[in-house]
Amino acid sequence: MKEPKQRIWLEISVVVPAELSDAVANFFVETTGHGVKCEDVEPHPEGTLLVKVTGYLAPEQAETGLIKKIYAYLASLEELYPEHEFKLEHQPLPEEEWETAWQVYFKPIKVGKRLVIKPSWEAYVPEPEDIVIEIDPGRAFGTGHHPSTYLILETLEEIFEKELLKDPTMLDVGTGTGILAIAAAKLGAREVIAIDIDPEAAEVARENVLRNHLHDKVFVSTTPVWEIFSGFDLICANISAYELELMAEKLTELLNSKGFILLSGFLKEEAPKLKEKYLSLGLKLYAEKIDREFKEWTMLAFQKT
Repeated sequence: MKEPKQRIWLEISVVVPAELSDAVANFFVETTGHGVKCEDVEPHPEGTLLVKVTGYLAPEQAETGLIKKIYAYLASLEELYPEHEFKLEHQPLPEEEWETAWQVYFKPIKVGKRLVIKPSWEAYVPEPEDIVIEIDPGRAFGTGHHPSTYLILETLEEIFEKELLKDPTMLDVGTGTGILAIAAAKLGAREVIAIDIDPEAAEVARENVLRNHLHDKVFVSTTPVWEIFSGFDLICANISAYELELMAEKLTELLNSKGFILLSGFLKEEAPKLKEKYLSLGLKLYAEKIDREFKEWTMLAFQKT
């Protein structure tokens, strides 16, 4: 019997001036959806503070044109900082090494007013008002750092804070780590169905649900959205624009009257077409948000009247 082929990731790194390290690290996280690590470069040449920023591309990402976007971004930085060479280094990385390599950078972060996302391996002393979500991402997407995730988290918190829904049921499509489902349950959702057609992501989500003691509220499944028929007061989907367009009629059908759909996972140039599609189905636009730093990732929220 043949052993399964080992998945090989691509580790990418670039040395940048210290004042740019946060921006480059955030760009890597936003672009890849995975963690990064930042290391001081010593000794510093000519007293210049330099930082090495390292990110990771999954095997399937390495085969797309995503790395071209990274090269273009670094080229734009080189125009602004002509005295510095932004040279991208890359090397293969076996998956088992990737799983621990980036954890150094995944620290507790606050999203919105009260939500705190912390990795399972980090200690955190919460403030009285904090709602702590403990996440171990494994190989799934969703740590709270990516704009598409935190834009939905902020809007979820707003909906519950304004009491726009009372004890709602929720469907989380493409749950990944389960972060949105867990957040909704902790904010006050009565029952959450979290689905992901990737069995590995679903298993990660189940583990995170147990880690947050929500096994009686959040139920994880690999059931495709097309096979779900009950209605929901709240639907979240952080997936690609193509999938969101494809699912538009189905998601609208699953949404209860007065309920909300929160969509993200797409860029601002893809938003107008999606907005037009969901508005044509009789939904009302509740909110449109764009990420604060790079102004690229977008979140659309609709309500069923």
